[in-house]
Amino acid sequence: MAGTTLVDFTSEIASPVLSVTRRIARNGIVVSRCDIPINPGTQIVTAQFALFMHESEPLDLICRLPESRRTEKYPVAAGHFHLSPADRAAHVGWTADKQSFVIAMENSFIERTIGNAFDGRVPEIRGRAALRDPAVEELIACLRRSLTDDSRCGGLCLDLVGTSLALRLFETYGENSKPPPSIRGGLGASRRRRIVDFIEAHLDEDIGLAALAAEAGLSPHHFGKAFKATFGKPPCRYITERRIQKAKEMLLTDRASITDIALALGFSSHSHFTDVFRKMTGTTPSLFRRNCA
Repeated sequence: MAGTTLVDFTSEIASPVLSVTRRIARNGIVVSRCDIPINPGTQIVTAQFALFMHESEPLDLICRLPESRRTEKYPVAAGHFHLSPADRAAHVGWTADKQSFVIAMENSFIERTIGNAFDGRVPEIRGRAALRDPAVEELIACLRRSLTDDSRCGGLCLDLVGTSLALRLFETYGENSKPPPSIRGGLGASRRRRIVDFIEAHLDEDIGLAALAAEAGLSPHHFGKAFKATFGKPPCRYITERRIQKAKEMLLTDRASITDIALALGFSSHSHFTDVFRKMTGTTPSLFRRNCA
C-alpha cells in the first residue's frame, strides 16, 4: 500500500497524521485524545478497529471509504463519529485542525468480550462516516472520565464500558447482525457469594472484568449484565463503594497515614482518594477521621 499511512494506536511511535495528547491502553482496548492537523487528503489505514469522535469546531470531512469508489463530503460537528475497520485503507481529508477522541479495539478484545453474544461470529463493520448515536455518545462520555481516572477501578470501568460500546457498535452497525439474546436474572446465590468474596479478597488489586467474569464462569458480556441485575449497579461502582467502605474502617481503626490507606486500596494518590471519598461521602478522609474517631 504505497503512499498509505498506517495508524497503530498500540504503538508509542508518533504518527505523521495525528498527535496523541492523552492515552490509556488496557487488555486490547486503547482510548486516546488526539490533535489532528488540517489534511487536504491522505490514504490512511488503522491497525485496529477504531472509532473517531469529533470534539472540536465544525468542519467538512472529505473521504472515499474502503468499500466505495465515490468521494463524498460530510459536514461534521462535535458528537459525530466515524468507524474505521482494521486494515482497510480509506482516502480522507478535512478542512481544519481538529481534536478527536479515539477508541481503538484489537480483534482479541472484540472476540473475547462480545464474541459470545454473537455465537462466536462477530458481524463485520464497514467504514462509516459522520454518524450520530445518543447511546454511543453516552458510553464515550464514560470513557472520557476513564481517560483521567488513574485508579485501579478506573481500569475496570474501561473494561466494562469498552465491552458495552463494542456490543452497541457491532449490533447496530454490523453487517447481517442479529440482536444478542436478552439476559434475564442475576448471578444466583452461589455465584453472587463467590464474586463478593473475590472482590473482598482483591480490593487492593487491579480487578479486571475478565477476571470477574472468569470467576463467575460467564463471558464478560453476560457477566456485566448479570452483575447489574444482581447488585443494581455496574461492577466498577460496586467496587468503588466497597473500597470507600474499607477506607472508612481503616481510617477509624488503623493509624496509617491517609496516603498509605489510599495506596493500599488502589487509589493513585492522596488527592485522587480524597476526590473519590468526597464525592461518595460528602466529606474528606481527614475530616471523617477527625469527626468520627
